[in-house]
Amino acid sequence: MVQILPLFLATLATISPVVQAGSCTPGLDYCGFTLTGNGWDPQGFHHSYLYYCLADGVAILKQKCRFPGCEDGGTGNSDVCPYG
Repeated sequence: MVQILPLFLATLATISPVVQAGSCTPGLDYCGFTLTGNGWDPQGFHHSYLYYCLADGVAILKQKCRFPGCEDGGTGNSDVCPYG
C-alpha cells in the first residue's frame, strides 16, 4: 500500500513557505500565535494558520483555520483547527 503522508509532507514542504526562527517539537502542529508566543519572529506567521514542525525544527504552513481560528492544544500536544 502506498503511504500518502510522506508524499504529502514532501510536496507540502516544497510548495509551502518555510519559516525558521526558533525551535519546535518535530511532528507537532502549531498555531501561528503559539510560535510567536514562544519567541519565533512574528513576521511570516498568521495567528489563525496552522504550521507543521519538521524533523529539522523548521515550521511549514499546513493550513488556514476557519473561524474562530486556531486552538492551542496544550503543552506536548498539537494545536488544532477545530472547524477545519
